[in-house]
Amino acid sequence: MFNAVLVALVFAQGVLAEPSKPEVVLAPGWGKLSFEAPVAGTYDLPKIRPAAGGAILDAAGKSLDLDDLLGAKITVLSFIYRTCDDINGCPLSTMVLHRLAGKVKEQPRLTDNLRLLTLSFDPEFDTPEVMNKFGESIKGSSANKDGAADWHFLTSKSEQAIQPILDAYQQSVIPDMQTQADGRKKYSHILRVYLIDRKKQIRNIYNVSFLHPDILINDVLTLLNEEQVGQKPNRKAVSL
Repeated sequence: MFNAVLVALVFAQGVLAEPSKPEVVLAPGWGKLSFEAPVAGTYDLPKIRPAAGGAILDAAGKSLDLDDLLGAKITVLSFIYRTCDDINGCPLSTMVLHRLAGKVKEQPRLTDNLRLLTLSFDPEFDTPEVMNKFGESIKGSSANKDGAADWHFLTSKSEQAIQPILDAYQQSVIPDMQTQADGRKKYSHILRVYLIDRKKQIRNIYNVSFLHPDILINDVLTLLNEEQVGQKPNRKAVSL
């Protein structure tokens, strides 16, 4: 619960999602997994479709193509907007990536093989400067230390620039008619997090009911195991 409140506070910067309200039912990803996850390396992940590129900006304001960040490592891609006040939306996906980043610090094998991408679909307010500060807040003081996760916080030049990327990933984002008190937009969107292999193929898509750190880390390890055995599933457990 502490992580839930912390991420929500950083996300909304004053607009807390209030997970303590009795009517709020936290998504499974906030708690312990309610079932025993399949052991990494004992199952296959199908190739769903190629991962798309598109024009984006990094946290320094540099123009690049999303495709440039794919392929070198197994990649986890999350679409968010920074002021999302749904605790089971963007804060959940950011918490899960934060948990993955913690695993990277524990396991050098992941340092060289895992990349995390957080891409905003609200470029009007989530500018490169804002995303840079947001990333520093989430990653904390360990961001630049040896063994830190390869985690990029990204945005785009405009809604017109990000829309083709959203369409390619089938990420539904609809601006609400009402705005927030300070004039910032609110969005209705479906939570999606994408697992992309080194061949730039989407291998899993996680929704709010399925997004959990334990599941995602096992899937990452399964892809690493797949690479090691030449695309043949290894029926032995792969552990951290």
